[in-house]
Amino acid sequence: MVGVSSIQRVGILTNPTKPNADELRQELCEWLEKRGTQVLDALKVPIEKIVSEADLFICLGGDGTILHLAGRMIDRMIPVLGVNIGSLGFLTEVRVEELYDELKLIFSGQCQIEERMLLSASVRWENARAGTEKERRFQALNDIVINREGLTRYMAIQIDIGGERATRFFGDGVIVATPTGSTAYSLSAGGPIVHPSLDHIIITPICPHASALRPLVVSGKEPVRIRITCNEAREKALLTADGQTDVPIDNQSVVEVTRSISHFRLVKSSKRSYYATLREKFKLPE
Repeated sequence: MVGVSSIQRVGILTNPTKPNADELRQELCEWLEKRGTQVLDALKVPIEKIVSEADLFICLGGDGTILHLAGRMIDRMIPVLGVNIGSLGFLTEVRVEELYDELKLIFSGQCQIEERMLLSASVRWENARAGTEKERRFQALNDIVINREGLTRYMAIQIDIGGERATRFFGDGVIVATPTGSTAYSLSAGGPIVHPSLDHIIITPICPHASALRPLVVSGKEPVRIRITCNEAREKALLTADGQTDVPIDNQSVVEVTRSISHFRLVKSSKRSYYATLREKFKLPE
């Protein structure tokens, strides 16, 4: 629970491309300031400073706005309230008209905070030349995706799980997703829906040439290592973290994905459950 006494500073991140987003931002700032709360607006204050100082972060936009924030919250995980300006999201469950009722519950200590698994990913380049980048690290709330890029005609993908060879296949790529990300790209590629409270990693092939190959759901404790082999050494694939950050990889790259030691702290809507969101998003009958 988060009580009123513990919330002194609130950060706000707004997607300005959403309709009426700026009006809502200004209205929210005024509402918070009238309560004596210090507002840290990402339009004026760097996100890293807000993450280090705020007690609560409010995202005004869609799920992409939260994903953008998740990749920046490395050292400190503060509770995040997602407000959807548009259609209901899986991460931004709260509608605009529900915002202030939800904030009143948060300030009175009656909110529920759900901890979501994060992925930690690294790309290491073997035989990297002196003076060139040898390793890059990423964090993802939804998924780490490896896709074909450019002129690559085919790509062999080898996946080791917990140090043991799990599979090797030809295809367009692979998605390594959290349970939160199971309803994103992984689902469109044929992956399962996994409840976000579970501690699992979902591995979903993208257009595998072997039709018998199916997605894998593995323990979050097991590291997943991926290597690719392109038809020609000069060809590359693209690794993307939550659709926010990407980097080219090639035959000399080793990708390792593990469960992060941190969890993303998402403030839950008091109006609907995860299954209610599923029903609404997929237009399922009550």
